[in-house]
Amino acid sequence: MPAPLISVILPVYNQEPYLAQTIESILAQSYPNFELLLHDDGSTDGSAHLIRHYAALDPRIHASFAPNAGKCATTNLLVSQARGYWCAFLDADDVMLPERLARQVVYHQTQLNVDATSCHCHYIDELGQYLGTQRYPGLRTVQEGRQAMANGQLVHCAFTGLMVSRHAFMESGGLRNQFWPCEDLEFCNRLLEQGFSLVIIQEVLVLYRIHAASVTMRKPLHVFDMAEYSTRCLALRRAGEAELTVDEFMAERQRSPWWVKVNRQRYGYSVIFYRQANFYLHKKDYLHFGWLLTKALLLSPAYGLATVRKRLAQHFSSSTPLSPSSGIPTN
Repeated sequence: MPAPLISVILPVYNQEPYLAQTIESILAQSYPNFELLLHDDGSTDGSAHLIRHYAALDPRIHASFAPNAGKCATTNLLVSQARGYWCAFLDADDVMLPERLARQVVYHQTQLNVDATSCHCHYIDELGQYLGTQRYPGLRTVQEGRQAMANGQLVHCAFTGLMVSRHAFMESGGLRNQFWPCEDLEFCNRLLEQGFSLVIIQEVLVLYRIHAASVTMRKPLHVFDMAEYSTRCLALRRAGEAELTVDEFMAERQRSPWWVKVNRQRYGYSVIFYRQANFYLHKKDYLHFGWLLTKALLLSPAYGLATVRKRLAQHFSSSTPLSPSSGIPTN
C-alpha cells in the first residue's frame, strides 16, 4: 500500500521558546511523506522569524502569516488548505516522538473503518523534564466509542496527538471558537456524535508540555468553567435541546447560591493543587509536593484520597525518566 501524504497542522501563537524543538520533532519523523502547514497567528514574539527560517530550509514546510484570529479559526484554515488525506495535529509547544506519524499511518492502513486516532502523552516541563504520563481511558476500539455515545458518556483524547481524515474533520464542522480553550473536548465528542470513529492507540507518541505561559496554568479556573460549559452543551445537544451561549451559561452560574460558588472554587483549587503536586512528585521535589498535596487534601479530602494512592503507586513502581535534552524516554 503506498504511503499516503500526511498534512501536519501546526497553528502558532507566541511559542518562540519551544517552537524550534516542536518543528524539529516533526522534521525528524521516521515517516517522510508529509507536508507541514505552519501558520503564525499574529505572534508578538519571535515565532514568525523562526517559521520563516525553517520554511527556507525544508520544502515540505508551507508557511503563512496573518493577524490574530484564534486557534480554532487558524486550525480550520490550515485543514482547508491541506493536501493530505490525513491531518495530524500538534500544539506548537509540544513534541512528536520519532515514530508518531508512522505508528498512526500503519494503524489506519490496517483499520480502514477508523476515521481518527489519538494516543497517550508524557508530560514534560519547560526544560523537557518528565512530569508524568497522561493515559486516556476508553476508546480502545471503535465499539467502545459507539458504546460511550449510546450511554451518554463524555470521552476525552489528546488533540495534540490526533490524526483525523480531512473529510471527517470538515464534515463534522471543525473546531468551534466559542468552546476555546476546551474546543478539543467538544470536537472529539461531536466527531463521535456524528457517526465518525475515534480510537486511542495505546502508546505514548507525543510529549505534552506544561509551562507557566500555557492557558491551563495561567487561567485554570477559566479552563474549568469552559470545560463545564462544553459538557453542558454536549448534554443539551444529546437531549435534542438548543445549546447555551457562553454568556447564558455564565449568567446561569452567577445566579447560583453563594455556597455553591464557594464550593465550586474550593474543588477547582483542590484539583489545581493536586495536579501541580503530581508534577513536583515526578521532579522528586518532595517539599513542594507535600505542601501542595496538603492544600489539595484540606480543600477536598474526598478528591485527593480517591487518587493519591493510585498516583503514588504508579510513580514508585514504574517511573519513566526522560532525557533532559531530548525529552525522549531513556532506558
